[in-house]
Amino acid sequence: MKITNIKATTVTVPLEAPLRHANGCHWGRFVRTIVEVETDEGITGLGEMGGGGESAEAVFRAMKTYLVGRDPARIEEMRFLISNPTASLYNNRTQILAALEFACLDILGQKWNVPVSEILGGRLQERVPFASYLFFRYPNPKTGAGEVRTVEQLVAHARVNGAGDLVRATN
Repeated sequence: MKITNIKATTVTVPLEAPLRHANGCHWGRFVRTIVEVETDEGITGLGEMGGGGESAEAVFRAMKTYLVGRDPARIEEMRFLISNPTASLYNNRTQILAALEFACLDILGQKWNVPVSEILGGRLQERVPFASYLFFRYPNPKTGAGEVRTVEQLVAHARVNGAGDLVRATN
C-alpha cells in the first residue's frame, strides 16, 4: 500500500459564548486542520492539527513531496523524514507529524479491520470517564446567553451539555 495524496482542510467550530481563562478570553471559535491521507487501495485516513488557515494547508501540501509513494505503515520512517532533529529545531513539525501519524494509524486500522487502540497495544479501559474541559464563560456578545461565572452555573452547564456523568462522579 502506498500514500497517493494528502489533503488539508481548515475547519472552524464556533463557541456558544467566549471561554474565560487566565489570559483573558478565548476568541470565540476553535480552528483545526483536518488532514486526509489517501492510499492506492482507496483507504483514506484522518488526522487533526490545532490551528489552520492557508499556512497550515500549505504545510501539508508540502508534505506530499516527502510522503507520496511511501508506505503508511512505516511510521518511524515518516517520523524521521518530517521531524528528524535537525529538521524540527525551529518549527512546528511535531504537530504536523502527529496529524499525519494519526491519519496513517487510521489507515492501518481500516486495512487490518482493528481499532487503532489494538495497533498501539490494546485498550487500557472500555470507557474514558473524562473527555472534555469545563470552562467559565462570558455571555455571548450578541445574545447575552451562555454566561457561566459560578461553580453552580458550571455544574448546570455541564449537566445540560452531556458531562453529567463526570459532574456526578466528582460531586
